[in-house]
Parts: sequence; C-alpha cells; structure tokens
Amino acid sequence: MNLTDKEILELNELCSALVDETLSEKQKARLSHFLAASEPARQFYVRATGLSSSLYGYAGEMQTGERDAARPASNVVRAWWVFGLVSAAAVVALIFWFNQPSQNLVSSPALPAPVEFVAQLTGAKECQWVDAASAVQPGGQFYKGQRIELVKGYAEITFDSGAQVVLQGPVSLDVASAWAATLNHGTIKASVPPEAMGFSISNPNVEIVDLGTEFTMSSDASGVAEVLVLKGEVEAEPNLTGDRQPIVLREKESRRFARSGVTVIRDDEKRLERFVQPLTLDHFVSATDYVHWSFDETNGVLVKADASGLPVTVSDASLRNIAPTDAFTARGVGRFGGALQFNGRMYVKGTVSGISGSGPHSVVFWVKVPRDAKLSNAYAMVAWGVTSEKFGSHPVQIGWNRNPGEGTVGVLRTDYGGGFAVGATPLRDGQWHHVAVEFIPSEDANKAMDVKQYVDGRFEGEGKASPPGSDIFKTVDLQKALSLKDSLWLGCRLGINGVRTERFNGEMDELFVADRTLEPREIVQLMNDNQLHLEMAAAKKSASQQQ
Repeated sequence: MNLTDKEILELNELCSALVDETLSEKQKARLSHFLAASEPARQFYVRATGLSSSLYGYAGEMQTGERDAARPASNVVRAWWVFGLVSAAAVVALIFWFNQPSQNLVSSPALPAPVEFVAQLTGAKECQWVDAASAVQPGGQFYKGQRIELVKGYAEITFDSGAQVVLQGPVSLDVASAWAATLNHGTIKASVPPEAMGFSISNPNVEIVDLGTEFTMSSDASGVAEVLVLKGEVEAEPNLTGDRQPIVLREKESRRFARSGVTVIRDDEKRLERFVQPLTLDHFVSATDYVHWSFDETNGVLVKADASGLPVTVSDASLRNIAPTDAFTARGVGRFGGALQFNGRMYVKGTVSGISGSGPHSVVFWVKVPRDAKLSNAYAMVAWGVTSEKFGSHPVQIGWNRNPGEGTVGVLRTDYGGGFAVGATPLRDGQWHHVAVEFIPSEDANKAMDVKQYVDGRFEGEGKASPPGSDIFKTVDLQKALSLKDSLWLGCRLGINGVRTERFNGEMDELFVADRTLEPREIVQLMNDNQLHLEMAAAKKSASQQQ
C-alpha cells in the first residue's frame, strides 16, 4: 500500500529530526512503528537518509579555491558519523522488526483508501478502451492512482490543476495526482496553461516538468522516451545513473531519453509537422444554470441578481444591518464595475434554489481583504446551510483561515460538513483575488461532500477531515432548518440557527453560483471574461451534434 501525502510529510519530518539529532523518544517510537509496519516507509527512509549522507559529501567537495590534497579530518568524521547514523538506525529498525511478538506480525485488514478524483474525461474521438471495466463515460472522472489504457482513438484528460493531456491509442497512463502522471507507453500531447505550471509527466528514463507550454511525449515498453516541445519550454530531468542534470528544452527542440543516454532526435521537423495538425474531438460540456450578482448598484439596500437556466429561481439579495441612508457607503469600485464593501457589521442575504441540497455546484467571486484585517473578521465571505437525512444540518462557509494550527493565516478556507479545505495564496494583501470553490457529492459514504479550491485560477487546497471533536453536525428544529433552506449569506458567520455576530471586513465583486462543477479552464475563462455564456453555447452545440 502506498504512503499517503500526510504520511510522507510526517516521515520526512522524522527522518530530518533523526539526521539533525533532535529525534525525541516519542518521534523515535513513531519512526520505529513506520519502519516495522510499512515497506514503502522503509524505502522512503533509506532514500531520505541516503540523500542526507550524499549532501554532506557534496558539501565537503564544494570549494571556491583550489582543492586540498586531502579532505579535512572533520569532514571525514562527519561523513562517517552520518553513515554510521544511517546504518545504526537501519539496524535498530530491523531489530525492532524481527523482535515483534508473532501476533503483531499478522496485521488486521487495511481499510480501503478513500477515492480521490483528480481528473476528468473532457473530450474523445473513436475511443476503444482496453476492456469494459476500464471504459470511462463522457465527463467521467479519474481517481488518484488510476491506470488509463486506450487501445485506439483519442482521449482528452483535464486534470484539476488545469493541465490537459490528449492520449493517442494505444497508450497507458497512470494518474498520479492533479499535478502529475506517468506515461507507461504510447504517445501523449500535453497543454499546460500558466495556472498549471509545474505539472509533470514521467517515465522510467525522464521526468518532464512543464513551464507553461505544449509538448509531446512518446514512450515504448522499454522506457525509451522522446520529447518534443511545441510551444514554450519544459525542464527534463533524466533518470540516468550519474547524470540527473536537468535539461531545458524550448520551442521546436527535442530529445531522446534512454538508459544509454540523451540524444537529439534527427527527424524532429517531421514530428513537429505531425503534432501541430489540428485534432477535432467531441467535447463534453454540461449546460449551466447559475445565479449571478454583479454588485453594480450605486445605492439602496437591494442587490439585483440575474439568472440563467431552469429550474433555478432567484430573489434579489438585500443589505442587512445597515440603515438605508447609509447604503451608499457599502458601494465601491470593483474588479468589473461596482463592488460591495463590507465594514465588519453589514451582511447580505439572498436566495439560491437548491444550494441547501446535496447536488454539485460552484461558487465563484472576486474578493479584496485589507492588509490589516483582524482575525475576528476572517469569518464567512459566503455561507449557507445544508440539510441532509444522514448528516443533519450544518453550515458551509467560505472565508479566510484564522487558525495557524490548520494552515497559513490569511489563505482561503472553506468549512463544510465534517471537513475543511485550506489554500496557499495569502488573501490579506489589499489586492483583488479570484476565488472559486467547487462542491462535489462525495463517493465516500462517511463524507457529505468533496471540496476543491482555486485562487487566481490556480488549483490549491482540497478538503480534509475536521479535527476530532469538531462540533460540525447538529440536530435542529425542522421548521428552523426549513426557514434557512436555500438562503445565501454574504459577509457573516452562519450558525446552525442563523446569523452570528462575527462579520467579514473587505470587498466582494461578481458572485456566481453555478449548479455544476466548472472545469479548471472554465474557471480561468470566467476570471478573465466574467462570463459563463460561452460554455452554455458550447453545450447546446454539442447536444445538437448528438441528435
């Protein structure tokens, strides 16, 4: 069983403490448990401590002057100390392993890891999958660790990071995460927008890290890979013994990566001509019903809304906790037209049909948080209540993180039933940021939903379980829950029975609530154009072609 991201981070911390001689007794026991129970953990341990030993050796060799005839004794002692530490720790681990009581050697059946979807089939042409079990329907999702095997035809895979990879059968590709994949054999063409920069594709002989570009990669069963850059540039790191120096390949440049070494491809012009030819795929875009508040009014307590599609119904939102004569102070200049200015007291209430249900939806808006915003003003920029038979009633809230123990203070944070998601981009900088949060019905029976966040078009922050003991689910009076159903609140923290006193301080513009999850490139397009109608037109065209 592979290590989870959380386990990898913990193992890395334990190995670092071991090398730095700061390993506590508690950490020592935890490391011993890892090494005894997990083969991947033992492999990670050997790599990590081996790398540390190598770094000490390299550090001793880095000199600005002329090389000494002999390395200083202190460096030799240090290198032998690291080697001895690694060896001793390995022996301790093995002793721990072989001296376990026999009954501990029989582990209980491991619980299946929760399915984590990280990509989607967004286009195809004449697809023939390797078998019926591996076939993916139009719009279907791919989970982390899934192998995609195509016998013939073309399949366009859009990763949550925004990277798009077109597979040309026969091909086999392993989905590693939203940011990485492994090409086992076959040919792919990758298109990576700036928001997905850093996306990588690897095979046994090379790892390609995209720097915002288009490139192709072909690999045979032996692992020989050929890479051709169509636009922009990539960084290629060969997986060759003694030669791991990264190579930057720019537009129209190519290389062949094999165990024997790295060589130039002679017929790259013919290959380039082949891959720049347009390819028409059948794309799968769902029609979108949405509600939109532009916040372009210049005065008054009403906030006009527009909607598209049925059965979405909407009522105009209204400013609360502010006198009508003071409503003009809540109006300002936004990212597109006007914006709302929240002063830490005012809030807004609107209605979105279906938002309290369990269906998928996306919440997208622009926000500006003051540099000096207080922790007490971190609470919900957008909030609503959700009620289900299994999980009861609970609030969903999008704000910024105020808890340093659960992430960087000031980054995007979404709290939902039983979990929370924390981003990476600080919002408390007095600048406009584009925020998109997607809510997806969970495949895990013990979770209410899955959440994915995007800031300024870049994927960052997936949902994870709330800390033990968190007071998330409550039973409330049915009539009270029904009175809050499908209500949308802006600028205030939402309690289980209504609005609480904690309020947001900052500005908001162009709020969209859509009845489906948007693709990464749709989010970027919405950020740039402030429109969703192009996706609707594409959906209608696709539907007419199928009839």
